Amino acid sequence: MDKRGIQVSRILIVDDEVKLVKKLKKLLKKDGFEIETAGNGKEALQVIDKSKPFDVIISDIRMEEMDGLTFLKQVHQDGIDVGVIMITGYGDMDTFLESLYFGAFQYIQKPVQYDTLLEAINKLLHDRERQKKKKRRHPKPRRGK
Repeated sequence: MDKRGIQVSRILIVDDEVKLVKKLKKLLKKDGFEIETAGNGKEALQVIDKSKPFDVIISDIRMEEMDGLTFLKQVHQDGIDVGVIMITGYGDMDTFLESLYFGAFQYIQKPVQYDTLLEAINKLLHDRERQKKKKRRHPKPRRGK
């Protein structure tokens, strides 16, 4: 929560490009987001395990130790409820389709234009909020024992 009592969205940035991470962290904090970072997918899974839930994950695809697609698959497999935006400088159609298949909300080419990223984050947060409201209005019926 911020000073006004408004829920602050938490974002995890996963990328091994230190300059980009610092830049995005600075810009996103300025726009009111709470930011955590990780240098690869393996480190990101540890951050996820040790902290409060994230609303958004921004992940690079090409990283050492655990790449972004493997990380995305693990997040999907673990049932972690979070919106994921994939970013890459080496995109191809197969990678794009695979990231969408495993639940990525959006796929953005590097160099990342901040306005494009911010628009994707806001759209993702809006869509997730709409889905939560829909679930509250129409809960799944419980099965009898």
